[in-house]
Amino acid sequence: MKRIVLEGLKKLSIRQCGPLEVTEGHRLLKVLYCAVCRTDAKMWDQGHRDLVFPRVAGHEVSAVDNDGNRFTIWPGTSCGQCRYCTSNRENLCEDMKIMGFHTDGGFADYVLAPEKSLVPVPDSLSSHIACLTEPVGCALNGINKLRLKKGERIIIYGGGSVGLIAALICRDIGALPLVIEKREEKIKKAGHFLEAAGIKCVKNTFESEFDAVMNACPDPAAFDLGIVKLAKGGRLSFFSGLVKNKNIETNLINLIHYKEAEIHGAYGLTRKNMIKALPFMEKNQSSLEMLIEDFLEPEAIVNLMPEILSGHNFKYILDFTGKHKNVPKSENKIDKINNKILNSGDKMTNHDQLVNKDGKTDLPGNKIFKNAKELCTSIIKNIAPVSDELAAAAQGKIDNKTKPLGALGKLEDLALQMSLIQNTLNPVIHKKASFVFAGDHGITEEGVSAFPAEVTFQMVDNFLKGGAAINVLCRHHNIDIKVVDMGVNADFENHPDLIKKKVRRGTRNFAIEDAMTENEVFQALAGGMEAFLSVYNEQKIDIVGLGEMGIGNTTSASSIISTITGITPAQATGRGTGIDDKGLAHKTEIIEKALNFHKPDGKNGFEILKKIGGYEIAGIAGAALAASSKGTAVVLDGVISTAAGLVAYIIDPNIKGYLISGHKSVEISQKAALSHMGLDPVIDLNMRLGEGTGAALTIDIADAACRIMREMASFDDAGVSNQESGI
Repeated sequence: MKRIVLEGLKKLSIRQCGPLEVTEGHRLLKVLYCAVCRTDAKMWDQGHRDLVFPRVAGHEVSAVDNDGNRFTIWPGTSCGQCRYCTSNRENLCEDMKIMGFHTDGGFADYVLAPEKSLVPVPDSLSSHIACLTEPVGCALNGINKLRLKKGERIIIYGGGSVGLIAALICRDIGALPLVIEKREEKIKKAGHFLEAAGIKCVKNTFESEFDAVMNACPDPAAFDLGIVKLAKGGRLSFFSGLVKNKNIETNLINLIHYKEAEIHGAYGLTRKNMIKALPFMEKNQSSLEMLIEDFLEPEAIVNLMPEILSGHNFKYILDFTGKHKNVPKSENKIDKINNKILNSGDKMTNHDQLVNKDGKTDLPGNKIFKNAKELCTSIIKNIAPVSDELAAAAQGKIDNKTKPLGALGKLEDLALQMSLIQNTLNPVIHKKASFVFAGDHGITEEGVSAFPAEVTFQMVDNFLKGGAAINVLCRHHNIDIKVVDMGVNADFENHPDLIKKKVRRGTRNFAIEDAMTENEVFQALAGGMEAFLSVYNEQKIDIVGLGEMGIGNTTSASSIISTITGITPAQATGRGTGIDDKGLAHKTEIIEKALNFHKPDGKNGFEILKKIGGYEIAGIAGAALAASSKGTAVVLDGVISTAAGLVAYIIDPNIKGYLISGHKSVEISQKAALSHMGLDPVIDLNMRLGEGTGAALTIDIADAACRIMREMASFDDAGVSNQESGI
């Protein structure tokens, strides 16, 4: 008899064993099929509190007895006497034993199962579909707690097998399921199932006010969003356990209180859930068939676990009947899995890093200032407007290149601007730099973001590990990157790419008080200045991109732009990280409330920062002012960076000639801010990420523009006739 045994962490072996001894109250069954659950893979990878090695895993079983009777198996063995068992909640039994954890499971030719755990399989249900009864029963347990009615809307987070099964159950009830799955490849893979079942699956939605929510994935952000999406009095099925050791925002948890939401834990399933699952499965057999990724020979399980853990696929089924042995698809899949495991040794390499001299209160090569305000005043006084003395000559030079007038569009505008900034007809970019300023915002207490505030810390950590989009673009375009902690609600270890300028662990909630004190305004501005100058004084920077990270900062940016440009909060407010329609209305209301409360002076940049600003926004403004004082071109990024540039522009309009708008943001208020400064974005890629990504792309374009100015031949150089030739 063949048994696949988990010997230890990541150690699976195939053993040949003698016959199992049948004990009282149990029946020996021949396994037909056993589906592989992600829990099996997690046991292989991490172990389990109830797991004792060696163990045969597998709890999604279809089997047959000696008389040809087919069964699926409820994987639990309950005591039958505790208060849970006697109240039809045996899944919570205090003495629960689970197949594949406490006792050997279905990764074997034969399995020994308790008589009372056997569930007969109807004649019309295929044996391989029957092994899905356990996950269907689990989904039923989670959905039943919601008491869904026909026509009610439910949002399900997670488009894996169980999430899609849950959606199918909801549709069968007559409810209206919407599945959220962030991985495009998973949505594509589920295409036939979704089309056949008439279920909608998207990566995100702006809809809200759902009657019910179910989390079918372990992502804490999905759980948070589920609470936000619930209507008042809505019901949430807490179906999937969350990734361990993560924080949940208390502001979001408070929404349960305000909405009088119902939260129902859903753990495992009862035998009754499995019995009720079978008629549903008979009815929806063709749809469930589409959720089978592949049939595999049992031996393939040895190399299958990493594939299961990836979460990229649906259900793999181990075939103990041999019926699928010669199906080419299975053989190809096994080869593919084995090759993937064999070739999975590549690791991300760290990019080259520059060490900065962080932590100094004075600026290298400069005097020590008494306080931050004095430093700010000194730097602002040194900003000279860009001279237009060479404008005519630079325009003439670009016009005389071997091309029709204006044929290079914005490249020509950039070439002209870089010539004026550097006061030369041969502009050159040697040193490129990018700064990502990070800070948290007290305004998130008002529920204005789709993501919890802790994402700020997590993303900064990602920046420092080199894994974010801005890191990729900076490596690609040879741009040195530094991350500046202006006010993240966490502390970071020293890192060569980190500059610590923390003012405070997040601003105050400007819906009810000033975001920062006057001293903090100048401390934040000075922090941005010092961050830029500490790198500049190591090596002159010719062009710099300014990006940001801070959950809640679009609320601050929209408030700033509304204040300075005069557009209404409704015109200024965008979706930020992706809030839904109700969230957008709420965010607009919060901004209106804050601006009516503070009434900031739109011509006073310092007051604006004090009342409604952010530490990272002030840091960007300070860096823009410092860069302008050194004659460095400044590339703004999206709406937050643009709002910071707008504040710097209000503080000193002389910086205008140094400012370049990197890209057009999908946030609607950016247009008003750019119009106020007389700027046009260089690129429009429908981006809304922030981080400085649009600025990084534009820095490379500016470099190309300088090369055009220096290296492209004129008509005279090339011996080409001018306009008369028809060029």
